[in-house]
Amino acid sequence: MMNLLSNHKNINQRPIKKIFNIEAEKLVREASDNFIYFRDYETTLDQLTRVLEIEPDHVKALILKGNIFFCIDRDNEALECFEKALNLDPFSAEAHGSKANTLDVLGKVKEAFACCEKAFKNLTVKDKDLLPSLYDQKIALLIKLKRYEDAKLTLKQCYRYLKTEDSFKIASCYRDIIDTLLREQKYRKKMATERFKLIHNV
Repeated sequence: MMNLLSNHKNINQRPIKKIFNIEAEKLVREASDNFIYFRDYETTLDQLTRVLEIEPDHVKALILKGNIFFCIDRDNEALECFEKALNLDPFSAEAHGSKANTLDVLGKVKEAFACCEKAFKNLTVKDKDLLPSLYDQKIALLIKLKRYEDAKLTLKQCYRYLKTEDSFKIASCYRDIIDTLLREQKYRKKMATERFKLIHNV
């Protein structure tokens, strides 16, 4: 498996970074603090609205706004923000991961998994903090898709790519569940095979 944090083939296709307005950058930092430390969604949304009036193509502001909408159960508006961010920067691992969360909540599990895979594909060193949550997300989606063997393989990858405490935390959440589901799946397949043989006198 490739190094998840290496710059992938598409590095030359990434949008050229532009210099943003200083006021907009200051507002985004304040909005981020209000969101993370104070959970003051109303103030944060006001600040991000001001940012996007100054810089309508500010990807980080769009992602943060989408995350706030997601937290307050305005999932369709969250999805719109993530899609706008991805139109501006199709290589944003954070936007793909956040979009995957929203699609999952909306019951679009296959689409969510595809977004999660794009997030992994577009990871760079600056995105390394996203890795634990992306692994958590990927394993949960694989379980919902009943791809238990793939979930088990992904869990093994955690030990290779994550810090020990992060991999142990994820393993403690999923290892027993995956093992139980795999046993049940194998049992059901065995019973189905036996029934088929009885019916068809194989």
